[in-house]
Order: sequence, then structure tokens, then C-alpha cells
Amino acid sequence: MVRGDNGESVVSLQQELNDAFDRFFERFERPFFDRSFGLAGLLQPSVDITESDKQIKIAVDLPGMDEDDIDVSLTGDVLTIRGERRHEREEDEKGYFLHERSYGSFYRTIPLPPGLETDRAKAEFKKGVLRITMPKSSHAKDLTKRIEVKAA
Repeated sequence: MVRGDNGESVVSLQQELNDAFDRFFERFERPFFDRSFGLAGLLQPSVDITESDKQIKIAVDLPGMDEDDIDVSLTGDVLTIRGERRHEREEDEKGYFLHERSYGSFYRTIPLPPGLETDRAKAEFKKGVLRITMPKSSHAKDLTKRIEVKAA
């Protein structure tokens, strides 16, 4: 395939290989949410993390799920959020029968900074959004050291 010193043939070969790999892996990439929910291509739920002087807040978008489908755990300084979504649809009308099932699971791990009172962590699930709050300890501010950046 590589002909002489012509750089175009090498670039062409690289593009063909990239396209072949993309087509191959498209078969295995299954979205977490069913296409009927308009969220095709979403492999993991989005996570927003905000930090203030008093606490850390984590918001996870989980539309179409119930709190029973979600597991939140803390191991040391790592927060893990797991979930599984099961969706079944059945129609029996005018001479046809349709039965569809879709399943998907996810997990997200989030490293946490030192100085959090993890024993006071709270998780709430409302309208498809999981919200986790963790207060900071009184000495959390002392654990952060600023390093001055100087021009060279």
C-alpha cells in the first residue's frame, strides 16, 4: 500500500485503518439509555461537581431511573455511583405484537479531596437528578496550599 516517498498514500492508509476501527467498534458501543428516550449515544450520565468553602455538591443526571436502581458508596476518598436501567415496552394491537427490552448499566468513580466529613454525606434523588452533598471539615481549608507561579 505504501508507494515510494509519496506521503499521501500513508495518510490514506491511516484514514482507512481509522475508519475500519470506527466501524468495528460501533457494533459494541451501546448507549446507556434507550433511543426512545432521545438520549442515543449517551454512555455515562453527566456529572456536575461544585465546591464552596463549606461543602462539595455533586449532581448526576439520571432521567428515567428510580432511586431503587441507583447505588452510591464511599470507599476511602472515592465516591462510586452505580446504576442499572431496565426498560420494557409491550404492544399488542391490530394483528401485531411488539415486545422490546433494553438494559444498561453504568458506574462513575469520583476522587474526593481531603477534609470532607463523609460520615455526614447525603444523597437525594428527585426528578431524574441525583444530588450528593458532603460538608467540609473545619480544617479542610488548612489542607490546601497555594503555590505561587512566577514568570521565568
